[in-house]
Amino acid sequence: MTKVKPEFIDQVKKLGAFDISACYNCGNCTAICPLSNENHSFPRKLIRYSLLGIEEKITAAPDLWLCYYCGECSDTCPREADPGGLMMALRRWAIRKYSLGKIADLFYGRISSWLTWIILTFVASLGIIYFRNPHPDTAQAVPISFIGLDFLHTAGLVMGLFIAFFALAHILIMLKSLNKNSSLPSRSPQKLLTSLIKVITNEIILQKRFRDCSESDRYLPHLALFWGFAGLFLATILVFGADFYGFPEISRLFAKIMGIIFGLILLYGAGYFILLRLQRPNNYSEYSHPSDWLFLLWMFLAGLTGFILDIFKWLNLPWPTYIAFAFHLVIVFNLLVTAPFTKFAHALYRPLALWLAGEEESPSSETTT
Repeated sequence: MTKVKPEFIDQVKKLGAFDISACYNCGNCTAICPLSNENHSFPRKLIRYSLLGIEEKITAAPDLWLCYYCGECSDTCPREADPGGLMMALRRWAIRKYSLGKIADLFYGRISSWLTWIILTFVASLGIIYFRNPHPDTAQAVPISFIGLDFLHTAGLVMGLFIAFFALAHILIMLKSLNKNSSLPSRSPQKLLTSLIKVITNEIILQKRFRDCSESDRYLPHLALFWGFAGLFLATILVFGADFYGFPEISRLFAKIMGIIFGLILLYGAGYFILLRLQRPNNYSEYSHPSDWLFLLWMFLAGLTGFILDIFKWLNLPWPTYIAFAFHLVIVFNLLVTAPFTKFAHALYRPLALWLAGEEESPSSETTT
C-alpha cells in the first residue's frame, strides 16, 4: 500500500523547492525537457509524487538523477513553479535518504551543517598539531611543520576505507530502493556489462548527456570540475606510490605536471560555478543551497592552497610552506571525509541510475543511430 505524506512537500521546500506548490500539472516542463522521454517523464511525475508525499515512489525513481538542471523547464513554466529547483531539492533529499544512519542530515540543516563543518575542521586541525613532525633545521622557528609521511600514509588508508565503506553502503541502500521500481528494464549480464562500459565512458568520463541541455555552456566547466579533482587525486596516488610502494621516481615528475594541469582545470571549473552563483544570471543559479556553496568553496580552495603551497616551497620559505600545507590538509580532509554525504555523492548516484535505467546513451546519439 502506498503511503501518502502531505507534509513531505514542506521538507523539500526547505531544500530549495520554494515555489513548487504553484504547479497545476500542465506538463509543460516534461514536454520541453531535452532529456525526458517516454520511459522517464520528469519533472512532472516527480512533482506529482512530491505534492502527494509518496516517498517510496521518489526514492525508487532513477529520474531524480537523469536531470542536469539546465533550468529550461523553470524558465518556461507558466506558473513559475521552478520544477528544475524541485529536481535539485529532491536530489538533496535523496542523498539524505540513502545515507547510512542519516549522517547526511547533518550537512543540510541550517545550524547542524555549520556545526558539523566547524567540528570537522577542528578535528583535522588537532590532528595536524598533535601529529606534526618538526623539521630538525626549523623546529624552533616553525610552530606547525610538515606531517610525517608515515602518518599521512596511515591516515590516507583509513580515510579511503571510511569513504569506501559508506559509498558501498549507500549504493546498496539506493539499489534496494530502485529495486521497487518495476519499470526498470530487465537485461542479460552481457548487456548490463556493455551498458556499464558505456555509462563509464559517456557519463563519467565525457558527460555527454550534459551537452543536450539548453544550458550547454556549463558543460566544459562541469567537466573541468570532475576532471580537475580526479586528476589531482591520480597525482596524489603517484606520489604515495613513489613514497611507499616502489613506484619509479619519474612518478613524481608526472605527478607534478599533473598537479599543475589539473589544479588549473579545477580552479577554472569551481571558479566558474562560484561566479555564476554570485551573478545569478538564470534560474539555475538563482538559488544555491549552503551545501552547494560549501562544496564549491572546498573544491576551489583545495586547488588554490595546493598552488600556494608549491609557490612557497619553490621560494624556499619553510614557515609559510608549512602553514599553507596545514590549511591544504584541512580542506582536503573536509572535502573527502564528507564525500559520501554531500553533493559529491552525485558522482556516485547519477551513473548508477543511468546504468540501471538503461539511459547510457545521450539523447542526441540515440536519435542519430
